[in-house]
Amino acid sequence: MSDSVIIEPIEKDDHVGLFKLVERERARLQPYFPVTCAHCSDPRSTRSYIKDMIAKSKRREFFCFAMRDYEGGEPIGLVFLKEFDWTVPRCEAAYFISSIYEAKGITTMGVMWAVDFAFSRLGMEKVVARVDPENIGSCKVLERCGFEREGIMRRDYRTADGRLLDLAMYSVLK
Repeated sequence: MSDSVIIEPIEKDDHVGLFKLVERERARLQPYFPVTCAHCSDPRSTRSYIKDMIAKSKRREFFCFAMRDYEGGEPIGLVFLKEFDWTVPRCEAAYFISSIYEAKGITTMGVMWAVDFAFSRLGMEKVVARVDPENIGSCKVLERCGFEREGIMRRDYRTADGRLLDLAMYSVLK
């Protein structure tokens, strides 16, 4: 696992770094993160997207955290908390990291941090994650973070390129 990673809320000034990250990884991210890819078409649209995410976090509707490999560095990945159901309360975690930082423990640390934030700061009782069951690396991240596989949701997600996928549902309880 990585010795250190900086995980903090996304900032308006991250627009250039986030745009570069998405642009480098666009082909890999597009099927699973179509909203982020669509809103990061250039630095200006990326800044607007970040401003919208920050506004949603103030309303406790959506949270986006940047993972950085050093203080002040550009984002190397994102962790989202979204789809809040305050009656349970529960939310969904989603995440991605630059391919050059995969398998270094950084994503695991980012997800652990976001789950702790959901439980300790937001009062969630449950955090779920939906993952392509063929994405073994992502499944392992969730399992290392204490998530348990609840089952397969058959034909539950249509990718941006039109494929209809089964998803593995994972959850972790407070």
